[in-house]
Amino acid sequence: MSTDIDPEGRFALHYAALRDDVAAARRALLSGESPDQLDAHGFTPLHLAAQEGSLAVADVLLQHGAAVDLENEFGNTPLFIAVFNSRGRGDLIYLLRAHGADPRHRNLAGQTPVGLAKLIGNYDVARFFADLPD
Repeated sequence: MSTDIDPEGRFALHYAALRDDVAAARRALLSGESPDQLDAHGFTPLHLAAQEGSLAVADVLLQHGAAVDLENEFGNTPLFIAVFNSRGRGDLIYLLRAHGADPRHRNLAGQTPVGLAKLIGNYDVARFFADLPD
């Protein structure tokens, strides 16, 4: 397992997720890094992939058993992060939901991914949850 940790508590796999670098992600996983490794703020590589729209790395992480509903220090799951950072794109939202992400998981503020999607006014993010009853 890699011991290359930085002050944020991030490993190579976290940075591969931030850059959508599939080759680096695969190398980090092969070296023994966990797809669920937490940084200093409770972010997993999947949280960071969701934050940056790194669809390819998110897919690799999920194929390697990344937990889809782990919470960061704010209680946010990768799906919540994907909704917050979607800018109207639904690819990561669909991928996470296809892997069982809970759209009704409440964070520490009581907000859910589907609730946040309905609040976002500058993009129609709610359409990615149209299959859910109100």
